[in-house]
Amino acid sequence: MERVDKMKNGILSGAMKIQNNNYMRAISNAMMGLMPVMMISSIASLINAIDVGGSQQIMEQIGIKALLTQVNAMTIDVISVYVAFLVGYKLAEILKADMLNAGLMSLVSFLILSPVSLLEETKVLKMETLGSGGMFVAMFGGLIGARLYIWCVKKNLVIRMPESVPPIVSKSFAAIVPAVIVSSTMGAVYVAMTLTPYGTLTNMIYTWVQAPLTSLGANVITCMVIVAFIEFLWFFGIHGVLAVYPVLMLVFYEPGLANLAAYSAGEALPHLFTIGFILNNRGARSFAVALLAIFSCKSQQLKAVGKVGLIPSMFGISEPIKFGVPQVMNMRMIVPLMLTPAVSVLSAYLLTIVGFLPYHNGVSIPTGFPVIFGGFLINGWQGIVAQFIQFVLCVAIYIPFMRSQDKAALAEEKAVAAKEAAEAVAVVVEEA
Repeated sequence: MERVDKMKNGILSGAMKIQNNNYMRAISNAMMGLMPVMMISSIASLINAIDVGGSQQIMEQIGIKALLTQVNAMTIDVISVYVAFLVGYKLAEILKADMLNAGLMSLVSFLILSPVSLLEETKVLKMETLGSGGMFVAMFGGLIGARLYIWCVKKNLVIRMPESVPPIVSKSFAAIVPAVIVSSTMGAVYVAMTLTPYGTLTNMIYTWVQAPLTSLGANVITCMVIVAFIEFLWFFGIHGVLAVYPVLMLVFYEPGLANLAAYSAGEALPHLFTIGFILNNRGARSFAVALLAIFSCKSQQLKAVGKVGLIPSMFGISEPIKFGVPQVMNMRMIVPLMLTPAVSVLSAYLLTIVGFLPYHNGVSIPTGFPVIFGGFLINGWQGIVAQFIQFVLCVAIYIPFMRSQDKAALAEEKAVAAKEAAEAVAVVVEEA
C-alpha cells in the first residue's frame, strides 16, 4: 500500500506540474478559448460538404458556397492569428496583468515573426503561415511577446500619465515603451533568422519542433499508450484528459487543424492521427460498464451505480461510474480501465487503414456530445459503425472483470446483511 501511495503521489506531482505550469496553462486555455471559432468553422465545413442531389449547385447559385468559403477563410485559414492573441491574453490572465495589451503584444510578435512575401510588388502574408502551419510560431511569439510586455510593466518601463488622464488613455500610453521593446526584440529575432539556413523562425520551428512532434504522434502505438495512460491517471483519481491536455495540444492539435482546413477546401485529409481521433475513439467505456452493472450484475450497489451513471455516461461523463463502481483505486478494474480505450483506438486505426473509416475531418464537437452522434459528425455513418464496434469491444472486455467485481460486492452486501441480522437478533434477545 505504501508503494502504491508513493507511485500515486509521484504521478500526481508530475501531472500537476505539467497542468499548473503557467505557460502550458496559457497554451491549453488558449486552445479551449478557440472553441467558438472552431465551432463556427466546423459548422461551415459540415454544411459546405453536404452533397445530396443538386445541393452543391443550389448553394453555389444562391451564394451560400461563397459565404461558407469566406467564413472558413477568416476562421480556420487564419487560426494562428487567434492563437497568438489568446495565448498572450490567457498568460496575462494567469499572471494577473493587463490582458488586452498582453494579447495585442502577442499578436504583434507573431505577425513580426511571420515571413512576408512579394506578390506583384505587393507585400503579402502567406495563408499557410497564418493557418495551422503557423501554430507553433504563434505559441512561441505569443508567450515571449506577452511575457516580455508583462516584465516591462513590472519593471516600470512605462510612461506614467497624471491621475487626471482617463484610465483608457493612461493604459495606452503605458503600453508604448513595452510595445517598442517587444516589437524591437521580435524584429531582431526575425532579422537574425534571415541569416540562418532556415530563413525564418517558421521554418526553424517546423524543422526542430513541429515536424518531430507530429512524427512522434503519427503512429498507433503512441496513441494507444496515451489513452491507456489517461485512464491510468484516472485509477489514482486524477482527471487524465486535463492532466495530459497540454501535451495533446502540442502534438495533435495542429494535425487536426490541417485536416479541418483540407476538409473545408474539399482536399484530401493529410493526417490520420489527430486530437479528435484520439479523444473520440476511446470507446463508450463507462456506458458499457453502466449497462453491465444494470443488466448482468446481481449486486444492488452496482445496479444502483449503473442506473445513476447510465445517462451521464451516454454524454461522456464518466465520474459517476469511475467513483461509484469504483474504478478508482480498485485493482480489479485497472486492466479493463486501461485496455478498453487502447483497444478502441486500435480498432479505429484498423478500420481506417482498411479503407472503411475516413480520416478525422478536424470538426470540433463540444464535450458532452453523445458518442454515436459525435461519431456521425466527424466520420459520417462510418463513424457510427466504428463507435458501435468500440462499444461492443468495451462490453466484451469488461464482462469478466465486472463479474469479479459483482461477486466481491455481493459478498460484501451479504456480510453487511448478516451483521445487521445478528445485531437485530441480539437486540430482540436483550429486550426479551
